Amino acid sequence: MLREEAIELVKKHVKKENNIKHMLAVGAVMRGLALRLGEDEGKWEVTGILHDIDFEACSGLGDHTLVASRILEGLVEDDVIQAIKAHNYENTGVMPDSKFKKALIASDAVSGLVVAAALVMPSKKLKDVTVETLMKKYKNKDFAKGADRGRIASCAEIGIPVEEFLGIALESMQKIAGEIGL
Repeated sequence: MLREEAIELVKKHVKKENNIKHMLAVGAVMRGLALRLGEDEGKWEVTGILHDIDFEACSGLGDHTLVASRILEGLVEDDVIQAIKAHNYENTGVMPDSKFKKALIASDAVSGLVVAAALVMPSKKLKDVTVETLMKKYKNKDFAKGADRGRIASCAEIGIPVEEFLGIALESMQKIAGEIGL
């Protein structure tokens, strides 16, 4: 599936603009990670874009990603569906046992931290955020409490230190700043 097709599919299932922006941001981070790790950039980006396709249709975390797997069946490769299920492994039982799955978990969490860091800037723009700023915000547990530091730190499990990961996430999201309004 191409990026444009994934976005079109998301827009059929997701109505809230902020949810779509989040999915685009996660896709951008996944693309950046794939580039760094020598993986399939298109596939990783599409996975990030699709990861919450069912979020508005679910009754809660209990069926989140299970509905997505039904939506995506036959449209994407099985490992994409498994990665999406693994980002909610606590409820699906699909364990994050690969770089691909772990990358999605870390990317999902870091996107919120990067967005929050941009929103506290006077300009409210990603262009004004630095890796140093992100490291300070990451270490401050009271900042962006919803950005799970444990999930962000799981980037180390795929061989990328936190500071480098924050840089990849920031640079990747800056590339699509116009699409996500930052």
